[in-house]
Amino acid sequence: MNEHVRKIKNQEIKTAHYLGKEIQNELIQILANAIKDNILTRVKFAKYYSIILGCTPDISHTEQMTIIFRFVDLESPTSHDGDLVKIKEHFLGFIPVEKSTGGFFAKTLIEQLENFNLPIENLRGQGYDNGGNMKGKGNGVQRKFLDINPRAFFIPCSTHSLNLVVNDACKCSLDAISFFGVVQQIYSYFSGSPSRWQVFRSYFPDFTVKSLNDTRWESRIITLKPLRYKLGKIYDALMQIFQDPRIQTTSVGNSSRNEAKGLAKSICIFKFMLALVSWYDILSEVNISNKILQNKKVDLNVATQ
Repeated sequence: MNEHVRKIKNQEIKTAHYLGKEIQNELIQILANAIKDNILTRVKFAKYYSIILGCTPDISHTEQMTIIFRFVDLESPTSHDGDLVKIKEHFLGFIPVEKSTGGFFAKTLIEQLENFNLPIENLRGQGYDNGGNMKGKGNGVQRKFLDINPRAFFIPCSTHSLNLVVNDACKCSLDAISFFGVVQQIYSYFSGSPSRWQVFRSYFPDFTVKSLNDTRWESRIITLKPLRYKLGKIYDALMQIFQDPRIQTTSVGNSSRNEAKGLAKSICIFKFMLALVSWYDILSEVNISNKILQNKKVDLNVATQ
């Protein structure tokens, strides 16, 4: 390697590149290991730590569990100045899991902590969503760790809790279910055909319609924004499709025209307009709360307020 570096410095080698997939993967792995070792060194120096877990399926439908460590970090190991104390969160990686049960998640995480050489007795906090496999009092991950270490207090994800409250509140109202059903139909209608999408884009070059997200309710404000401020243009786009003479001669075209007319009538109803304004204001407040709860500097006092 020294000889290789010398040749490059002396310009004996005009071009140097590492484009092979093997060497690139090796370099990435070396960097990943170095970063991981640095993070674990900081965690071990802090001694006490908390864990945050999340799971989601990847494109191959394999459940991937994320591991995040949260701890009090000292910028300088030789200094105990209070101004240097900071709370840090570090992502350690994805772990493929075969089952979605609380017992299997707990077993996998315990194995990872042993591989990282982090004592479970130093665990002081657990942060998960509100899924039964995570927060379950009998077989949830938090219960498994509390049985081993009673000081590993469990704190549910505050943003996920807020989303569940809004979701359950919406499901209690038939009018709310009907309203969001129409919003989803509008997205499905325009996005279901390139020609209809072009009509929509002609009215909204800077906006777009988006599908509703069932888990992140604060993101629905993006879906409602074009409807809230440009409802008239949505109506015009639907009526343009309904009145288009080029699609009036086929059964498929007539079906599309009929759907456009039905949606146009739906968004003109006073109840829909009232729900649109009300839910936009509600989700605006939800969005603000979510942003505060996800802020890096938020503490327990702010979260409870």
